[in-house]
Amino acid sequence: MSKAEPTQTPSAGEPRLSRASAARFSLYLRPLEHWHQAGLRTVSSGQLGEAVGITDAQVRKDLTYLGSLGHPGVGYPTEELVLALRRALGIDRTWAVVLVGVGNLARALLRYRGFEQQGFRIVAVFDSDPGKIGQEVEGLEIHGLDRLPAVVAARGAELGLLTVPIESAQAVAEALAAAGIRGILNFAPLCLKPPPGVSLVSVDLAVQMEQLAFLVQLENGERPLTTR
Repeated sequence: MSKAEPTQTPSAGEPRLSRASAARFSLYLRPLEHWHQAGLRTVSSGQLGEAVGITDAQVRKDLTYLGSLGHPGVGYPTEELVLALRRALGIDRTWAVVLVGVGNLARALLRYRGFEQQGFRIVAVFDSDPGKIGQEVEGLEIHGLDRLPAVVAARGAELGLLTVPIESAQAVAEALAAAGIRGILNFAPLCLKPPPGVSLVSVDLAVQMEQLAFLVQLENGERPLTTR
């Protein structure tokens, strides 16, 4: 059995949940949901830490933001912890998402079922290519960008996926914001300036590959070239 793991609710003077802790919440959810489906009723900070590659002390520190969930000598109730993490991340409800830029990456994202499983439902797609407008992709009609405000309002969309070329990414991000989108996941390999009132997360797959190459280099005992 794990040692006692009571959590304490942070006082009003303590900092809000950090983005780093929120990122780890997403990591915790993956094994927790698997364990819950497998029938595991309680889990220890040690189990969670081992599953995601961090210390049990860090796990306990993160989970203090969720209130008093741990039980002495038992650990954390798995189902309650899953619900608390989803509530903290804002995924205890369904989010309506629009996608702009119907290329190969967009088609792959539309086929990815993990979004819907975690509460993200793509409700509309858009493109500026007249040859694509009016066609269907994965059961969704492709709209022109001029339809953004009307469709976003009609579907109640709050989030946007941006898979457009670099040269149009900033303008499309601003159009999404003007249409009422509150958060954008950007796949264009460009550091966008987030429009006022809009949260922005960028995913650059080439950067991730560069970081992977760096880690492999270090693991093999190689050293990067240096200049004097």
